[in-house]
Amino acid sequence: MRPLTLCLLLAAAMPGAGASESLSLEEFHRGPPPAALLMLGTFHFKDAGLDGYKPEVDVDILSPQRQREVQEVVERLAQFAPTRIMLEARGPAVEMLHERYQAYLAGDYELGANEIYQLGFRLGKRLEHERLHYVDAEGRNYEEFKDREASLAALAECGALPQENPWEARYTALYRHDDHAKANQSLRETLLAINEADRIIAGHGHYMIGYHTIQCGDRFPGADLLSGWWYNRNIRIFSMMRTMTRVPEDRVLLIIGAGHLPILRHMAQASPEYRLREVAEFLGD
Repeated sequence: MRPLTLCLLLAAAMPGAGASESLSLEEFHRGPPPAALLMLGTFHFKDAGLDGYKPEVDVDILSPQRQREVQEVVERLAQFAPTRIMLEARGPAVEMLHERYQAYLAGDYELGANEIYQLGFRLGKRLEHERLHYVDAEGRNYEEFKDREASLAALAECGALPQENPWEARYTALYRHDDHAKANQSLRETLLAINEADRIIAGHGHYMIGYHTIQCGDRFPGADLLSGWWYNRNIRIFSMMRTMTRVPEDRVLLIIGAGHLPILRHMAQASPEYRLREVAEFLGD
């Protein structure tokens, strides 16, 4: 199918296509009411060592002091009064989490350290939600990046490895600063800092350097790799969120690893179906 033909078909399928009315930008924004969306970025309460930076500070979230801090965060999030709580999980883990949540509601499951349990399960029970919702997906990669070895081989052909951008050391130092700050901050203070707009954007900048942007002539292996495993994954997550959201009545709380926020926030801010709320409204002083 030719690109022009495809574009015409897509345009014809869009609601209101061909309508004669004209809308100014101001009038456009006075459209149907959106659903409220609060996205809480978190660190991993029980780190599995899957990220590039390996935490040096262990936060014992099950200690009495941290449990009091968890309860404070849960009570503050409850003020948002979400109608749907969405959590980061996929595959076989989803059925397991459904079963554990039902057991928790019945008083037959002791919560583990993961943020899904400590924040998601606790808040769901606090608000008497019968079930929680899960959003995560594998990104769809280009064929040449179907596995890590193939990806590194394609980048090596460009001479991209093992060179390292001088910004790498600065990013590592930033992660170490945030990591060690957790030891002297309450959970509320840590989550508030993680969700600051400047910190969200600064973290996303790590994807804009190094092999992620490598070009070889008319080939862009870095961009192709990044668009698959990371951008595609987050677009799929947003698609799942949208599918699960009832507009306009829902108030959606998404609890997810903070690294996902830049892409998801960009999509939410552009979407006319969501009105983005800020974490500082509920966790701030």
